[in-house]
Amino acid sequence: MKLLGRLSLGLILGAAISGIVAAPAFAAAPVLVKQCFVTPPKPLSKNASGTQIDYIIYGKKNAESITFAVTYRNAAQHFLRTVTDYGNFAPGTEIQHHFSLYNDVTYAGKQASCVPTKVKWADSTLWIAPSH
Repeated sequence: MKLLGRLSLGLILGAAISGIVAAPAFAAAPVLVKQCFVTPPKPLSKNASGTQIDYIIYGKKNAESITFAVTYRNAAQHFLRTVTDYGNFAPGTEIQHHFSLYNDVTYAGKQASCVPTKVKWADSTLWIAPSH
């Protein structure tokens, strides 16, 4: 009977510990991307003129950098690149930034996808997106 009790206790403790370790991996992204698009070419150019990302930080602390994975497809290729936005970003405030990302590829429309992959908070802690 004592052996069964110890085994049960061990299983319960193991499950609790693995739940605690796995919890951060399932945390929702602390960044909401409101819009993300590749900007049209400048006059007399066929290349895109950059990427616009508008987003909001959630939580109670400021962020000092946010990294996004940005996908874009034109007629020749499917691209996946990253861009990091640096600054002092307060939670709840919409941030609207334009990046030179994709200004070297042929423009094929505005459609792009932006996903936050990493946030470095002002207190030096990190949030990293879980891999799928």
